[in-house]
Amino acid sequence: MKIMKLFIPAIALAALLCGCTKEYITNEYYQGAKVYARDYTIKPSDWKTLYADGDKIAREDNYFFAEFDNPDITQNAVDNGTVQAFIYTIYDVTNNLGSWNPLPYVYPLLIEEKENGTVVNSYIVGENTRFDYNVGKVTFIIQDLDGINPVDIANDMSIKVCVTI
Repeated sequence: MKIMKLFIPAIALAALLCGCTKEYITNEYYQGAKVYARDYTIKPSDWKTLYADGDKIAREDNYFFAEFDNPDITQNAVDNGTVQAFIYTIYDVTNNLGSWNPLPYVYPLLIEEKENGTVVNSYIVGENTRFDYNVGKVTFIIQDLDGINPVDIANDMSIKVCVTI
């Protein structure tokens, strides 16, 4: 009986060890990949919307968009590469310090409702900045997370698009 208690685990261990083979796994990487970077300065007049300004009806397609050409986004880049975008945001206005943040980027936006110049209501809404791309085109999108059109954009935005092939 004692031998049987040792024999069964020994057989299981032998079966496990016989089934193992040493495999050499290599990480594949592309040496000499090319990176193309383009800077975009998006002016307030570049933004378009599908609906009239001030549309207060929440819907999934209330957003601003700005479309630009990007010849670096080829079919090869779409099929085999990567496309990334970064927005420059100022986090310290006093010292003019900012950083490049990857898209999509969500930040809090203070909304103030005024009557006769007096604030009667204020709340914070998450505002999402993202991008879509296709061969030869890049589209930047700004959408409030409450589904209502974002507030008018008053300042230029700096966005960098990097294409790696």
